[in-house]
Amino acid sequence: MPTLFAVYNLKKDQKPEEYNSYLTKKKIPGIRGAPWCTGFNTWKIDKVLAPAVAEPKGELPAEPPYQYIAKIEVSDLDAMVSFLGTDAGKEFVKSWSVFIDPTAIFTMGHEI
Repeated sequence: MPTLFAVYNLKKDQKPEEYNSYLTKKKIPGIRGAPWCTGFNTWKIDKVLAPAVAEPKGELPAEPPYQYIAKIEVSDLDAMVSFLGTDAGKEFVKSWSVFIDPTAIFTMGHEI
C-alpha cells in the first residue's frame, strides 16, 4: 500500500487558524472519505528541538523548514491519480492551493 507524504508551509498571507478550519471542515473529511484512502493524518510542526545527528553542521535553524506534514495512506494509487484528473479532483487540489506555499512537495515512501 503506497504511503504519500506532503511537506509544506502556508503562504505568507494565510492565517493558521483559517487553514486549520479548512482542514477540519473540508480537507480531512474529503480525503478520508475517498475510496482510495485508508488513512490521512496531518501534523503541525511546532518547533525545532535539537540536531538529529551527533555532529551537526552549522547552526540549528530557529524555525522549522516546513510547518506541516501530511501522511496519506493510499489503497489504490491509480484511482487516486484518476480522481485528481477529474474536475472534482482539480477543484479539491485548487481549494488546498489557496493556502499552501508553492514549494510544497509530495513524496512517496514505505515503512522499514
